[in-house]
Amino acid sequence: MINHISIGVHDTERVAKVLAELWGGYALPFPPAPEGWMVLADDGKGTGVEVTTIDTVLEPGAGLPPEEEDFDINTPTEDYEAKFVATGKKPQYVVTHLNINTKLSIEEVKAVAKREGWRCFVANRGEGAFQLIELWIENHFMLELMTPEMTEIYVNLVTPESYAEWLQIPLPPRAPAAENLRLIG
Repeated sequence: MINHISIGVHDTERVAKVLAELWGGYALPFPPAPEGWMVLADDGKGTGVEVTTIDTVLEPGAGLPPEEEDFDINTPTEDYEAKFVATGKKPQYVVTHLNINTKLSIEEVKAVAKREGWRCFVANRGEGAFQLIELWIENHFMLELMTPEMTEIYVNLVTPESYAEWLQIPLPPRAPAAENLRLIG
């Protein structure tokens, strides 16, 4: 299961509140990142989006914590952890994007986009294999939204077997992983 993702935008509070509206969730401050906001889907799974300023990157801490036999939840690691750092560089576009489900209709999503002045349209991905709503947050970050009907088609279509068939290759062996691990919600 994917628990959360971080995205960089210009107006963190505004974007967080719009994402919360599209999700039917909550927008709250996110203190680890300057001007950061956290959007929580309120789906009972902890699903969230950290909204940071567009010039923010994550940098690893220095070194590693000492390997102690009694390492537990109370062992301090703050000095070694990744930190949110402002770079001053603001890319126009990024490869990172996010696909989320919404209970809103296509018309409701388009109304939000129109209100915000953001590019938005229904896209037919895979030459019509499935649809999604392409919404460009601040006209620079691509957010893909799926109504319940779109999600049902996508989930039934995007399986390892059907994807390998689409690529016209044999399905490779399953990678070893923890049992019952779900990557998406």
